[in-house]
Amino acid sequence: MSEPLITLGWSAISWIEHYLVHGPGDVQGQPIELDDEFAGFILKAYRLDPRTGERRVRRAFLSRSKGRSKSGLAAMIECWEALGPCRFDHWAEDGEVSAWGYEYEAGEPVGKPLPYVEALNVATEESQAGNTYDAVYFMLNADTCSDALLADYGHLDVGLSRIILPDSRGFIEPVTSADSSKDGGKSTFIVADETHLWILPRLKRLHQIMVRNLLKRKAASGWMLETSTMYGEGEGSVAEGTHAYAQTLSTDARRSAALLFDHRQASMDWDITKRKDRLGALREAYGPAAEWMNLEAIADALDDPQTNEAEWRRYWLNQPVPMIEKAPSILPKWGDCKDAALLMPESLTVALAGSIDGMWGSIGSAGMLDDGRLAVGATDRRRGHDWLVEEATRIQRAHGFDVIIDKLGPVSHLIPKLDAAGVRYRALDTQEFCDACASLWQWVEDGHVTHPGHPELDDAVKVATWRPVGDRRAFGRKAGDISMLEAVTLAAHHAESLAAYDVLDSIF
Repeated sequence: MSEPLITLGWSAISWIEHYLVHGPGDVQGQPIELDDEFAGFILKAYRLDPRTGERRVRRAFLSRSKGRSKSGLAAMIECWEALGPCRFDHWAEDGEVSAWGYEYEAGEPVGKPLPYVEALNVATEESQAGNTYDAVYFMLNADTCSDALLADYGHLDVGLSRIILPDSRGFIEPVTSADSSKDGGKSTFIVADETHLWILPRLKRLHQIMVRNLLKRKAASGWMLETSTMYGEGEGSVAEGTHAYAQTLSTDARRSAALLFDHRQASMDWDITKRKDRLGALREAYGPAAEWMNLEAIADALDDPQTNEAEWRRYWLNQPVPMIEKAPSILPKWGDCKDAALLMPESLTVALAGSIDGMWGSIGSAGMLDDGRLAVGATDRRRGHDWLVEEATRIQRAHGFDVIIDKLGPVSHLIPKLDAAGVRYRALDTQEFCDACASLWQWVEDGHVTHPGHPELDDAVKVATWRPVGDRRAFGRKAGDISMLEAVTLAAHHAESLAAYDVLDSIF
């Protein structure tokens, strides 16, 4: 049975529609009436723990097609965060009414304003930060705000570079990725705009800084709202990372509640070569906004020979599409080596490897078959690196298998821990790792490798590239996590070496 929706969102919607007007655009200055889709997002974003009233959502990702007024919604929420009763205070009594006339149901959560606000609008450039901040400026400026807001909140100190809240309660500010001073901030609300464009390393670092800052004030229950059109697959943007994070949390109900991933796109089943289907796809992507969007003109734009179909799908249908041409596999015959019925040999070598970002650790195995082929397999892959030591200890004690590790690889920091745990291991140097990569490639090419098939290992093979190492090369890690492939490569190299020694022993 699903948990009931306990949320401050109903009062937030009422406050927004009572006090705010639309920002710059065709309907600027007009009263706001939220459509069901955006109202539903607010209800989910302000979901509370039904026992304690604590905020559930710490990060939210709102993904909609271009022109859907994502920044406008973010501005509305930001005004509510700055002035409205946006954090839980108590449960409503029968007949309780808000200061602006909202009638609470008995037992509904009632909010209170934050004692101190630090609200940031962050983007790659000032002009993008302005997408949200310009709307906030319009909604709160005494010359353009609603009569109701002016009557109840008075003339606010609204500037082009900062809005100062009354009674020294904090500020709203636009910032860009170039401003590194926010590392020490204690934000209560952050709008990260157009995160599908946050591709550069400094933008990714800024995103992590902001996520950390939100954790500094527990009582304030700070949170981040990312607004974005869908990302280009393979570009490695912050938006793509957020989507990947949402997928990793999908099976963990407790943790997944902290990330609200709200994405709407057109189905991939539409045949957009047909104009009727094209319009149907646009109506599906825009939902309630289809009533005021010029869908006919957007549909016609695809017929322009200069229009890129992938970008058209991405911006107007909000579909994630490949924006970078994928390089051919460096192990093209990997699929030919699959044997689903394969039984791994009893005597194996295991190896440890990890992703360069520390997010994943992998254990791979390899051993020689009686027919002379090399069998490789994925043993385990989990979050983080530290678990590798305990698992290697367990495997070695239970089976006596040799443990291999790359002396200079992403998990080389575990070597002292392996020593402390009493694990017998062999650490390969850089040249040996290059040898291992070259050998596995050749064995696969010659059909001397077999594997039972493992989705995570297959995925690693698909994204692996070559990287130069002096005048040699090794498997490259930049395109994604290849720790599972590296693990089986290390294990395979050692298993083949042991087999070669056995042959020499038999001869001499």
